[in-house]
Amino acid sequence: MRRPRQDVGRTILVIEEQPYLWAALAARIDRGTAYVRSSTPTELRGVWAGCSPWPWLVVGATPSLPPGLSELLGDRPIPVYWCGAAPAGLPGRPLLFEDWQPLVDALAGLRELSVNGVRLLRNRGLVTPGGEFATGLPEVEGLLAAPNRGLVAGVDVDRIRPQLEIHRVPLDVRSEDGWVRLVPR
Repeated sequence: MRRPRQDVGRTILVIEEQPYLWAALAARIDRGTAYVRSSTPTELRGVWAGCSPWPWLVVGATPSLPPGLSELLGDRPIPVYWCGAAPAGLPGRPLLFEDWQPLVDALAGLRELSVNGVRLLRNRGLVTPGGEFATGLPEVEGLLAAPNRGLVAGVDVDRIRPQLEIHRVPLDVRSEDGWVRLVPR
């Protein structure tokens, strides 16, 4: 059995029948921000296995829910962007786009993400306003990509808060009503 390719940085996983959206995103997303991987619904589990520790973002463009997607998303802090109507059963609060062009434009701006001066470091990790690097916080990277909406997630707040302190990241993690959000500290 062939092992899936393991990405060494953030991954945007695009689930679609034909690789049109993937091609548009791959051309517009800086590889220092994230790798863009394509998957059909039937390839989903295999492609997902190559995303370490999990996909940073999931982008969908299928009319029905891909088999196993709900279980793979679980309670991980993974923002979901969807082109077209959200399929029945899609968990969380996906950000919906009627057309692929506004979706591509929204994702092309990810490199500019910043919450309280905290930005994405190239490939993986965060950089603080003071220029310090913080790695090993994939949950925070996921939450950074959905700063205003929050995510349904089982983030281990007790694990994350000390890491934010150690790395002097001026953010806190707040969990309210089943939603997890980053807030300035």
